[in-house]
Amino acid sequence: MNNKTLSIGSIIFMLLFVALITRSGDIAWMTLPLLAYLGAGILQTPNPERLSLSVKRTLTETRTDGAVSIGVNLMVQNNAAEAIHITIHESAQTGMNVTDGELTQRATLLPGETTEMGYSFVAARGDFSWELVRTVISDPLDLIETERMLPAHAAIQIRPQIKHFKAIPWRPQNTVHSPGSIPAHLGGSGTDFFGVREYHPGDSLRTLDWRLTARHPGKFFTKEFEQEEIADIGLILDARQNTDLRIGEESLFEHGLGATASLAEIFLRQGNRLSLLVFGEKMLTAFPGYGKSQLHRVMSCLSKAKSEGESRALGAFDSIPIRMFPNHALIIVISPLTSSDRSLFQRLRAYGYQALLISPDPIDFAYASLAPEATNQLAIRAARIERRLWLNDIAHLHVPVIDWQVRQPLFPLVRNAMTRARGQREQ
Repeated sequence: MNNKTLSIGSIIFMLLFVALITRSGDIAWMTLPLLAYLGAGILQTPNPERLSLSVKRTLTETRTDGAVSIGVNLMVQNNAAEAIHITIHESAQTGMNVTDGELTQRATLLPGETTEMGYSFVAARGDFSWELVRTVISDPLDLIETERMLPAHAAIQIRPQIKHFKAIPWRPQNTVHSPGSIPAHLGGSGTDFFGVREYHPGDSLRTLDWRLTARHPGKFFTKEFEQEEIADIGLILDARQNTDLRIGEESLFEHGLGATASLAEIFLRQGNRLSLLVFGEKMLTAFPGYGKSQLHRVMSCLSKAKSEGESRALGAFDSIPIRMFPNHALIIVISPLTSSDRSLFQRLRAYGYQALLISPDPIDFAYASLAPEATNQLAIRAARIERRLWLNDIAHLHVPVIDWQVRQPLFPLVRNAMTRARGQREQ
């Protein structure tokens, strides 16, 4: 029974009670229309044991990038031998913004008839899945209701949007001995001239330096070209709640996550081997891999990543399992930082890793939302000085630092930082 039925029953009871007290037949006769109304609803109520319904849920996409409208369609069929009056109830999940259609629909279905309900939503990112749909079957007067949860499975993964960067010209200290696009300072097969050495049996005759050979009778010389190889790159995304900052619906963590997705795409597009660690309450990992399949694994991790409450065990970067990354890899850390995070970079340098810090600036991120008061200005100035000291401590470990104001484009900062690091190594 629903509220409507209870209200009618309460009115009937009150009228009868008043009729008994006042011994008034007229008041008792007033209950007859209500009793007839209630009886008609009960007589037309479908037998719950004979109800038979099937539901099919379809989505316009099963995997997509953010900011794309996703259509959801529900098809409900009446498999019973009698007509039913049904109300379909759908609920929006956290992170979904319904842009078109309704989440509730009422219909009358004859035996074998179907009805459809559709709506559209957008979401920034995330994994969304549905297992059941709530249906309510009632009589035509909506007096007696039977609720059924029907299976209707569907799922979609909405991945973060990627800002496509241009190729980043850089030379890491170490490379992986697989063909790639990074000059490796080693002689071998390649396109750029590297040097000349004496001919060894098995060398291709096409690489013989005939001019030098002509000046040294009895000896042969071979041209060498600089090998081009790939690099190992690891990305560490800070997903701790104490480093996230939210201003309205905007989140500092989401900016860092978008940067991580864009960097993963460009490094994999350049042919490098990439791995990912999302460090938070739940650690998500993508172990080293190449190409589009690795990009899919990385995007799957990032679509699930959340800035959640942290446990004591994961309060600092000390517990990051850095040995999951290949030896001598370039580790890029994306984190706003806390005062105790310097130890991570000490560990990285001690284990022989290269490191790069991209630190989204929480002070600049929050500045626009603060009132222009003298106390706020002093607090901001003190916070900036403290943050600059943290970043300088990390820079002294020979770790390039990018102090990123998230409203500025990231690519020029990454390119300049890697170019400077390359120049320092060549000197």
